[in-house]
Amino acid sequence: MSITSDPDPAPAYVAATATKPFDAIPDPVVIVDDGLRVVDANLAAVQFFGVARDEWIGEVPLALVHREDVALVLSSLEEVQKRSGVGTPIELRVRAADGTWRLVELVGRTMTTPDGPRTVNTLRDLTERRRWEVAADEPERFRRLVENAATIMMLSDSNGRIQSVSGAVTRQLGLDPSAVVGSWLVDFVATSQHERANAEIRAAREHQGTRVFELELRHRDGRAIPYQISVVNLLDDPVVSGLVISAHDISTRRDLEDRLEHLAAHDALTGLANRTRLIDHLRRSRIRAAADPERLLVCFLDLDRFKAINDLHGHDAGDRMLTHVARRLRNAVRPGDFVARFGGDEFVVVCEDLDPGSAEVLAHRLETVVGDPVNIDGLTLQVFASVGCVDGTVSEDPEELLAGADDAMYATKLRRRGEVRPHPLPIAERRELADLLRRVLDGDPRGGALRVHFQPFVRMPSAEPCGVEALVRWEHPEHGLMLPARFLPMAEEARLANQLGGWVLDASLAAIRRWDDAGIATGVVAVNVAPAQLFDPSLPAVVTGLLDRYDIDAGRLCLEMTESSLMERDEAGSTSLAATRLGALRAVGIRLAIDDFGTGYSSLVHVRDLPFDLLKIDRSFVAGVADGTIDAGICAAVVALAHGTGKRVVAKGVERADQHERLASLGVDGAQGYWYCRPGPAEDVEHLLRTPAPLARTGNG
Repeated sequence: MSITSDPDPAPAYVAATATKPFDAIPDPVVIVDDGLRVVDANLAAVQFFGVARDEWIGEVPLALVHREDVALVLSSLEEVQKRSGVGTPIELRVRAADGTWRLVELVGRTMTTPDGPRTVNTLRDLTERRRWEVAADEPERFRRLVENAATIMMLSDSNGRIQSVSGAVTRQLGLDPSAVVGSWLVDFVATSQHERANAEIRAAREHQGTRVFELELRHRDGRAIPYQISVVNLLDDPVVSGLVISAHDISTRRDLEDRLEHLAAHDALTGLANRTRLIDHLRRSRIRAAADPERLLVCFLDLDRFKAINDLHGHDAGDRMLTHVARRLRNAVRPGDFVARFGGDEFVVVCEDLDPGSAEVLAHRLETVVGDPVNIDGLTLQVFASVGCVDGTVSEDPEELLAGADDAMYATKLRRRGEVRPHPLPIAERRELADLLRRVLDGDPRGGALRVHFQPFVRMPSAEPCGVEALVRWEHPEHGLMLPARFLPMAEEARLANQLGGWVLDASLAAIRRWDDAGIATGVVAVNVAPAQLFDPSLPAVVTGLLDRYDIDAGRLCLEMTESSLMERDEAGSTSLAATRLGALRAVGIRLAIDDFGTGYSSLVHVRDLPFDLLKIDRSFVAGVADGTIDAGICAAVVALAHGTGKRVVAKGVERADQHERLASLGVDGAQGYWYCRPGPAEDVEHLLRTPAPLARTGNG
């Protein structure tokens, strides 16, 4: 069984016999690698936790730790790995084989092996002893426990004057406890937070219960370290008569949040701002340029001949070319100008306080720096740029500004580069396109037809298909097959997203019903949900009604939404509505997924508070996962975050065998991408679903 499952009431592991030398150790011992994956465990650990040894190998055992103690464990293990020695014993709660929470003491020690660094974790069950100590009222034992705890413990009077302090103040802040006693708590707080610290102490003194807040405490060497402070008011307790203050170092948590926030706003490959941050910057720039919008210039840049580099020399060469281009663009603009990677081989430059008459000069400079040859592994490679620019009078909406610059860029492919021109698609033509889509949704064949294509996704590491994602296409009578990126923004703008999303859901479930009737096992079907759908009060009723009509179990439907859509609704003040809608869907068994995780405004609040089952790692992180880049670390962090909160992980955009193998080794639960199968009509993917054979590039891509 998986370590994330409930314990088996009648486990077979109890009869296991010792087969390794360290099985003779009576305390549970668990050995993990630097990714916190279990490498080995002794017999005592198997019996204590109720997990068979062979099922435990490769798992991250954080699901067995009480959720309030996970941060403490991560911080302690990181400290042990950095110090390369025996760590400070910590106390935490873990779930034992019988399902009860047990208090254990954890001590970690690092060691080097031929297979890499390992951390040996020894646990000792303190539960019964602690109960006996409480019954026997032995304060000396409690004092020693507090003295050696990883959390700084203090007892202060009502004004914050410290009366006693634990030894952790020396280990973590380098302070002598004798020098701390008699001082004020504010003496050890960063100067800028003195007023807040005093206010929190006053509030704790005046109210019963516990106050939790964050402050930066000063290390002896002057460093400011972030801590989570908890203050319990026991002034009325005849024994304590004071404020019990505990301080937990949250540096690791802050670093993780900062990294995720950075990833949310930056492109992982080039380090440039990503699309989400670009939109925010444009919105702010428009506000600053309100008095003189013509001083704002937006340039959209697309690389020509880039696909040939990917095709002929591989994606690694393509990625290196993109990093060269990004560096050249940063160096070609002024220090205050803004450069972003819009996606793929597209970049955007935003210049404030620049006369639009300078657009041709700027576009020519960008084209020149991009067009210089690049030497990659002895090969001289070259790409060229098409640049289109628009000024701030085109639109007040960032998306429309970008659309105008994008259209201008395409125009420069046929005309001279760098021409500043208004949006080439007038409002009347955009309305005509919206009206045509509306007729299609109403069943008028003159507007063409909507189609649903499917892309299988697979379970890892077997690569056997376990579901499909539904993707909408529009067969336009003039433009041919249109991908959603070309018409979904317009559908949102024309308030057609709800109707379009309902059509896609209906068509997807109808296809699943046909496959079920034909005896073809498709597993889960994933359907994307537009922001407008998510905040439509009728969404739960519409979805459950369609499931009933097609007699499909709710657990086979997965609704996907992007982080950026959640972020935009948060800014609009509608988070509670989103949570309510998602909660109603989850209550009937429908699965929920965050799509393109890490590319929107990454927030741990979404992962923690909203009822998602699945995180889908964006393809931008998967691209370099097997190439020795930071992407592997990012994917490992997402897997640990997801599994630690009871969620599963699917990686998108898998295009190579080495990416598949690396993702499997990181513990990713599922994957999808061209290496397994490209999206296609139902009849094209149907033969892949008839048997559970593994999908691979050969013959399926």
